[in-house]
Amino acid sequence: MTGPAAAYAAGFLQDSLGLASGSLRPGDVPGDLVDELSSVMRGSPPGDSTTPSLEARVTRFLKELERSAVDEKGFFVRKARWPGAAPMAVCLTHDVDNIERPPEHILKVKDRFSPSDFSKAQRGLISLYDNIDLIREREAAEGFRSSFYLMSKEYPLEKVRASAQRLRAKGWEVGLHGDFGTHDSEEEMAKAVKRLSEGIGVRPRGLREHYLRFDFGKSWRVMEDAGFDYDTTVGTNDRLGFKLGLAAPFHPPDEEWRPLNLLELPLSLMDTTLWGYLKRTEEEGMRDVKESMRMVEEVEGLFTLLWHQEAVRMKGGRLYWKVLRGLARRKGLFVGSGEQVARWWRARGVPLRPAEGGGVVTFGGSPPKGLTLVLKTRDGTEPRVTSGAVIRRRGEVLVSPSGRSFKLQVPGAR
Repeated sequence: MTGPAAAYAAGFLQDSLGLASGSLRPGDVPGDLVDELSSVMRGSPPGDSTTPSLEARVTRFLKELERSAVDEKGFFVRKARWPGAAPMAVCLTHDVDNIERPPEHILKVKDRFSPSDFSKAQRGLISLYDNIDLIREREAAEGFRSSFYLMSKEYPLEKVRASAQRLRAKGWEVGLHGDFGTHDSEEEMAKAVKRLSEGIGVRPRGLREHYLRFDFGKSWRVMEDAGFDYDTTVGTNDRLGFKLGLAAPFHPPDEEWRPLNLLELPLSLMDTTLWGYLKRTEEEGMRDVKESMRMVEEVEGLFTLLWHQEAVRMKGGRLYWKVLRGLARRKGLFVGSGEQVARWWRARGVPLRPAEGGGVVTFGGSPPKGLTLVLKTRDGTEPRVTSGAVIRRRGEVLVSPSGRSFKLQVPGAR
């Protein structure tokens, strides 16, 4: 299959799978894969939205490419998705819908909170709904950073300015939580960006729309024209699942199937889906979180978690601390903010180039720290590496490049 959609699909797959530049042509992509990918990019659901089904199909396509390359050329090499060939990435994010509630509301819902927290709040010792600094401190203790998306007019920005500036000073991200109307209006988006930038002194680079409002015909273009580096809106709120069937960053297409500069970080799971829509118990909710993560890890994907900052002292929401501890116990995961994930994905885009001569691969620039190549060879042929190292891990051959002079050669390969 050829045409603009097929060309977009080939570029999408080459970038997503970390393939060598120019190794995938539009005609190499099966027509039904082009059709499904282009369909979800225009807003149609994938064949199965309860799992990262399209991502799984992309993974199967990778295996087919790998087998074919090893048979024909004697080797296959790709860039791992995450630093150090981590098995998955986790993006920690928090929407800041509100930071305070009136006393009558708190009294009405006091059973959501522990007696200790409720008592402290009544004495003015803590805030039950403004937990920005609390989350920052607890994440720091585990060595993590996250993103906080602030609304521009739902609460006085002077009340969060100091917290926002502490976040930025210590390596967290402050992004925009889009107001009503920003998802399909360049004018409203520009106003929101201006309000937030002036209100807290930080120009937002990341975005998530309020209530996950999204228009496939308009939203990505509005975000692109507003200068955002990435968006992380596209996901489900009333059910578990993967709205696009995808679980990795990608550049969305414009009207002519040209990739935008904007990155989309698909949303994997939102806390209020568990407690607000599905009425899960805490035990059931933790099982859902773990199962969603398991599915993402199976496809070497990105698990983007939305946990509202105002919920972490509440029943259900307080399980965020358990999620953090679980991530900290897992060694080798890439855990970061939306800003960190987007920065990595762009840096990973350094071209991987076949050099003259069979079985030789170089980079078209300096590879970022942590970039790792996954190598498959016929009969376990040992590669030769200049300016780098070969690592064997769990039956895989991984190559860690170092600097612009890196060169990988597979003896006997074509």
